[in-house]
Amino acid sequence: MKTVSKLNIILSAVSGILILSLAAFVTLFLIEHKKLSSCTEKYYAVIDDSIFDEYFRTTDQSILPADFALISVSDFSTLDLNKSNSKKGPYACAVAFVTKDESMAFFDSKSENPLTKSYSLKSKYYFPSAPTDFNQLSSINMTNFTLSLSDSETLPDGNKALTVDSKYAGDEGYALEKKTSARCSVLVPDFSKSVLDFFDGFFQNRDILSDSIGFVAAVGDIMVERGVQEILIEDEDGLEKVFGTTLPILQNNDITIGNLEGAVTESTAKSYKSFTFKFHKEVLPELQKAGFNYLMQTNNHCYDYGEEGFRDSLAALKEYSIPTSGSGYTYEEAKKFYHTTVNGMNFAIISCGAFPVERTGFNGEKTATATDTRAGILWQNEELFEEIKKEKAAGNFVIVNAHAGIEYSRSPSKSQRELYERFIDSGADVVFGSHPHVIQPTEWYNGKVIVYSLGNFIFNDMADFASYGALDTEIVRLGVVNGKTVYTEIYPARINGTSVALK
Repeated sequence: MKTVSKLNIILSAVSGILILSLAAFVTLFLIEHKKLSSCTEKYYAVIDDSIFDEYFRTTDQSILPADFALISVSDFSTLDLNKSNSKKGPYACAVAFVTKDESMAFFDSKSENPLTKSYSLKSKYYFPSAPTDFNQLSSINMTNFTLSLSDSETLPDGNKALTVDSKYAGDEGYALEKKTSARCSVLVPDFSKSVLDFFDGFFQNRDILSDSIGFVAAVGDIMVERGVQEILIEDEDGLEKVFGTTLPILQNNDITIGNLEGAVTESTAKSYKSFTFKFHKEVLPELQKAGFNYLMQTNNHCYDYGEEGFRDSLAALKEYSIPTSGSGYTYEEAKKFYHTTVNGMNFAIISCGAFPVERTGFNGEKTATATDTRAGILWQNEELFEEIKKEKAAGNFVIVNAHAGIEYSRSPSKSQRELYERFIDSGADVVFGSHPHVIQPTEWYNGKVIVYSLGNFIFNDMADFASYGALDTEIVRLGVVNGKTVYTEIYPARINGTSVALK
């Protein structure tokens, strides 16, 4: 992930921020100027119009201390501030003023004035970004390089956000965080305790409105036969031995997705296929420790031990509370999305099968698809596109995991490309592909990310297929802010027997 220093972006950032409203400054000056020592009748804490309207317009005045009232700047400007013109009633005096303060985090300075206090209201992140080149992983392509500074809503399509001093938005000390605060300045010291006590209590338990951010990562095929599951289950250092240097990446996400390439069962009733894989259920908590909190089953090995083995897989995942979707005891169950919330952001995840018929004649669509009476997987269909539309309309960040494409082909097939693009057109925010056993390109499509194939990830005994690229793998990691993909990272890795490690 690329990083940008504060000094490189500070000039751009200054132009986009408002440290203190000029209008508020002028108003404060006028209030200070008009606040005469003769003010003795009616006392007010005068509040910036926008803050007053959002927080205090409907406040029950009975909760206020008896010695002052709240009023907006606009309303205060219409009051009689002059004792000589006070025949119609009490004249007004400002004892405190609340301004709206907007500043970037790196401009923050704590006031040591006991008569001034700030209360955080909102937080918004800004991002330096550059055009994404998924094929240029180690450095930014400086040809026609441009650096943009924007929030998540205005981040240019096809750009990826860069870290700032190696920090992501949401990390403590991230420099490009725009903070909005209510700054209370007490103008008459005698009122400091009552004024500050009131605002302390008012803002104490209120949520600070902040940009939502979450990280999603995905890897390809996880096949833990051929000696891998024994290491994970029996060796106390099994996680480190199998996942190596990929562990910090896998474990540092809100959602980490893997394709579980096989059945979790003790059944011996193999299906007639070229390869059949099965795993002990005790390996599942080890995968959880590695960071995986969603495992897809909609692949061509889910029925390696028939419906019995598939039902065993469903039961094992449920036993260890590992989410999945696109799989169920009936079609109605299989078509349900998995929903989760990350920092106030809603995610909807679905997996589906669309893989070709195998050489042995195994046809996933006919054999492994869930029906009203058969446990199985969700096969891509017209209803799925409509359900994706509904999930997006409901405000979810929609993730589609698809098992499709041609094995050992490094380019997506025409039908694979059309399917994945249609998922995006229907409302998906990202498509993670698997099945080809090799990495295929990652691309932007209409401002969304499509990973055509993540390749293998844990898959021992693939040396004979090394020339196809079957030992090369990757972790794709996305940072999602307010429902938009902002950070896009690819971590290349390589399989070495029973283990995998970053390159």
